[in-house]
Amino acid sequence: MKRSFAPHLLAAIVVVTAGCSSTDPGNNPGPAADLSSCTATNTMPVTLAVGDYQIVDALHQASCLSLPGSGDAAEYVMIPYSGYGVSTNDGTSASYALQSALKASASGRTSSLVADLGAPLSSYAGNTAPTTPASFEHTLRMAERRLAASGGVQIGAAIVQRAIPPAVGDRDSFNVCATSDCSSFNKIGATVKYAGNPGVIYLDDHQLAGADAFTGEDIQQFGLLFDNYLYATDTTAFGRESDINGDGHISILMTPAVNQLTTDCTQGRIIGYTFSNDLIPFARGSNAREMFYTVTTSPATAKCKAVTHTGAINVLPATLIHELQHMISFNQHVLLRGSFDQDVWMNEGLSHFAEELGWRTVPASECTTAVGGDCFSEFAGGDVGNAYAYLNDTESNYLVAPESGDGTLPERGAAWLFIRWIADHFSADSVLGTQFTRAMEQTTGVGAKRVSEITGVDFPTLVGEWQLANWTGDLPGFPQTSLLNYRSWNFRHTFANNFPSVFAKIFPLTPDSTTGGYGHAGTLRAGSGRTVRYKVAAGSPGVTVRLAGSAAGGALSTLIMPYIAIVRVQ
Repeated sequence: MKRSFAPHLLAAIVVVTAGCSSTDPGNNPGPAADLSSCTATNTMPVTLAVGDYQIVDALHQASCLSLPGSGDAAEYVMIPYSGYGVSTNDGTSASYALQSALKASASGRTSSLVADLGAPLSSYAGNTAPTTPASFEHTLRMAERRLAASGGVQIGAAIVQRAIPPAVGDRDSFNVCATSDCSSFNKIGATVKYAGNPGVIYLDDHQLAGADAFTGEDIQQFGLLFDNYLYATDTTAFGRESDINGDGHISILMTPAVNQLTTDCTQGRIIGYTFSNDLIPFARGSNAREMFYTVTTSPATAKCKAVTHTGAINVLPATLIHELQHMISFNQHVLLRGSFDQDVWMNEGLSHFAEELGWRTVPASECTTAVGGDCFSEFAGGDVGNAYAYLNDTESNYLVAPESGDGTLPERGAAWLFIRWIADHFSADSVLGTQFTRAMEQTTGVGAKRVSEITGVDFPTLVGEWQLANWTGDLPGFPQTSLLNYRSWNFRHTFANNFPSVFAKIFPLTPDSTTGGYGHAGTLRAGSGRTVRYKVAAGSPGVTVRLAGSAAGGALSTLIMPYIAIVRVQ
């Protein structure tokens, strides 16, 4: 079932800036390009009916395309993009230029260049991007990949020491990250306040002075939500977590140590995390058990608002369902199968997909006290906000993000959108996507290669179809019968429903638009590209388009696997 409503989305969205401006060079046609290198022998004619599309390998098929002229007007959407899917430390990117001109008219003269440009891109409504929490989590995921690659990690079902299941009132001590890179640890004491199955909630024995304390009802409510819904949703979608100490439980430590990881909340706040270092008993700082760490209540500081007891309980469910996917992923890939951990971009995308699943599986009655008063705001709002940020500036953001980068929120939006689209079309249950998500995690395969194995389609083709779907999904007048849509969402309605209260535009993706002449030079990043509309007028001689490595016509980089996706929309 498609979802198009979001009545209280503002409350849940993490605000970011897309980094685009109205002076973007793609928003003018540029100088007339010399397309003499596009000859009759090396130019591929594009003949499409409305709704049809084509994926062109710019290196091995053609880098010059010919859009036909006719007596009827036609509109095409073209996306030059990188089909490269291998996760690398620094990311994979290269320069490119997309250029076009009207073909010579029957008289032999070249028609004048006319540009019908779309509205300039405007930035996503909000404040500075909250990169600190994203960078922190990215750091943890990279540390886990190093652990997985270090050897000697596989434990399987082996239990180092069988622990006694904890009970309310039990005390224990824990190592907690002292810095945002978890390079050092502090020891704290905590007491069990909730003992469920499998969740056990510990509260740090030293709470911050002046904080709005949790009530017993708060902690009970949170523990039952985790046990009854969040855990069931994630383990159904991705598989089981490990149990390295044999107590059959997952510890949730609520501690001021997490609050103190963020000293300046103007760029966002770290709410909670899991670190698979805890699943390696011999690792320095390991607590040798399955664990989450979350914020507790805290008073306001100069640069951070207070965390109230209701505020914490409202933001923690989405955090835990997200982090539990990371815990499961490490177990499935590394501990059970002795493989590498999931690629970071895919790992984050699956965790954001888990947040969406929270909206779809947690009963509405469990979210009535959340900010916004509904499960959509509590679980899916952040995903939609990240997706908006990506679609608002696709060229500047990766799908296959660099492992050494910050794991930006727009890139997380891209990963979530891609996984959502794959689940829609390549899973037996297209809404929950369980067939796909379990196949991604219960395996030694990772990243783009595993996606291709599951779908039976090469990754560059999937990327091109997905990029087109970001524009054609629920586009008025466009047939919604192919892969070029989202089956479970109507994003056009979702964004429009939150305009202008949340979003600066009715729809974030704003293609450049032209009737023939066009020129833009930029950078193609792995899995991403730029969207351009070609409105070929009735009686037009047609349009010649060239994808090159530079505005001067330089060779395309083989490294980025350059492709062109094109669809006829009218």
